[in-house]
Amino acid sequence: MIKIFLVWLSGGIWCLSNMLLRPKKLSCDRIYQIEVKKGRFDEVAYKRTKKKLFMISSDYGYDLSCEILEPEESFATRWDAIIPQTPIAILCHGFSQGKYRSLIYAEMFLKLGFKVLIYDHRNHGLSGKAFTSMGYYEKYDLKKLVDWCYDTYGPKCKIVTHGESMGASTTLLHLGIDKRVVCTIADCAYSDLKELLKHQAKHFYHIPTLLIPLENLITYLRAGFWYEQVSPISVVKIVDTPILFIHGKRDKYVPTEMSRRMYKAKKDKKALYLVAGATHAQSCVVNKKGYEKRVKTFIEKHMNNHINNI
Repeated sequence: MIKIFLVWLSGGIWCLSNMLLRPKKLSCDRIYQIEVKKGRFDEVAYKRTKKKLFMISSDYGYDLSCEILEPEESFATRWDAIIPQTPIAILCHGFSQGKYRSLIYAEMFLKLGFKVLIYDHRNHGLSGKAFTSMGYYEKYDLKKLVDWCYDTYGPKCKIVTHGESMGASTTLLHLGIDKRVVCTIADCAYSDLKELLKHQAKHFYHIPTLLIPLENLITYLRAGFWYEQVSPISVVKIVDTPILFIHGKRDKYVPTEMSRRMYKAKKDKKALYLVAGATHAQSCVVNKKGYEKRVKTFIEKHMNNHINNI
């Protein structure tokens, strides 16, 4: 009986680990179709936008599928009045999604005169297969994209990062290893992976939270990282990079309180925008005008400050 129980327990923990490391994912085409059907972005405008698909090699033996979008000429010159430069927004999608999920945000940055770089995280979309790590390895991939921007456009490029959910937490973790980002927008980020998994185990999957430490060990043995190493709030406390935290007030999947805590933990150069009526990753859909206004104001403030301090 005990052996049967242990086998059952081991199998259950392995399955839980698989849910995180090897999640069920939507294909690039399916994500694109869903975004079009929901009207989350202007497909006609996207099709006429100048763009290029390419691959960037990660430091972990796989390729990252990327797409660079160019702003219209009338938008592209807006920053030249201050100082000649190349503003670039790197957009990070969420768990089980893909780069075309970021197109709703790409429109906003293109209008602000940014080149926009969207990409598939490891184990997502057309990128190489490797364990999903909820931001641990993904932060190094994001650094690789920043390297590419500097190699391609030179030292005058100005990088802004934006992420949604897992992508948001990735952008925050990335700030701990790379100081080249002008500012970051973190939409519905989790503050700590272990705390998130405890919350979801209790409220969504109805499994005992005491299994989390065992799942943590299995994940470490399989993928080489501990849940405690995915703690954006620990990075937020020490970095100087300006951060705009965005969260839907009705988000139960990643509790709104997580962004509140990170905002409180950051010393300065910060802003918090909580969107009434928005559930998880729906803030830009629920109040697109308000979202764009807050992002525009935040970016312009810190881009100008960054340029003036050069």
